[in-house]
Amino acid sequence: MNKREYIKKAIATNAFTADNNSEATAVNPNIWDRRLREYEEQNLIITPLAEAFDFRMPGVDNTVTIDEAPSAASALTETIDVTISAFTTRNVTFTPTEQGAAYQLTRKEAVRGFFNVADRMVKKLGYSLALRKDNLAYSTALAGVGNSVVVNSVSVATDIASTDTLNYAAITNAIKANEEDYYTGNKYLIINHSQKQQLLNLGTINKANEFGTRDAIQKGLIGELFGLMVFASHSVTTTANRAYALVIAETGTGEKAFGYAIKRDPMIEKEYHARGRYWDIVAHEEYEFQVLHPNAICSILSYA
Repeated sequence: MNKREYIKKAIATNAFTADNNSEATAVNPNIWDRRLREYEEQNLIITPLAEAFDFRMPGVDNTVTIDEAPSAASALTETIDVTISAFTTRNVTFTPTEQGAAYQLTRKEAVRGFFNVADRMVKKLGYSLALRKDNLAYSTALAGVGNSVVVNSVSVATDIASTDTLNYAAITNAIKANEEDYYTGNKYLIINHSQKQQLLNLGTINKANEFGTRDAIQKGLIGELFGLMVFASHSVTTTANRAYALVIAETGTGEKAFGYAIKRDPMIEKEYHARGRYWDIVAHEEYEFQVLHPNAICSILSYA
């Protein structure tokens, strides 16, 4: 085949092709999958572990009164009056604050989108509120711990090494710390997913799929260890390869270690701005977390 035959077989300049420089690009649409794929949610499980207080009433702040344990009785001497004991209580004051998030949507985009943008914004706002609440539940509990343990008894947090992973000794030491402060009802172990992997590698944890339901697993429940229900939560953050797990106990009467005061329920409101032709979609609620029994919570610092 000679050069003339090659030229003859070459495509013409005005041929109708899918090349970017041809007229055909005007009639070749980009095809989009019309389903909006779901985002992956975090495990939001810490808030339900708190004692809920209903403060949906007038007032700036709200106070919970907690009874103090009495001292032991003493030996008596005949004809000598019994010593009067002090009757003591302590107060925990909640000062609820507003938490919220918002989106905006123009009318022009609302009629062009291939899915219901407003409905999706409402769903995402509900999740935003829940995520914020769980993060605050964890950070409040961590800030108010009365006991603390460091894996392998490392004396300085910055000395935590890759070998200082979460282990059974650290967990039993945390349980002991709470029990020595009379909180013998240790009930929960809150960890992150790196610490979860470390525990599962130890091999003897009773897994949730061996005693519970898949519904429990989906809510972050891993299993049971030393009588503790073990939950993995993304709210237990890792900073500089260090993370704080929490061992949480209840009182002998079943009162929770930390509280969740509800001032105003979550609500989602929409407002249309006619001149600007857009909607504000706003989600907000009002609440606060406080630690009720500091010595019922013990943190465990480990490598993660």
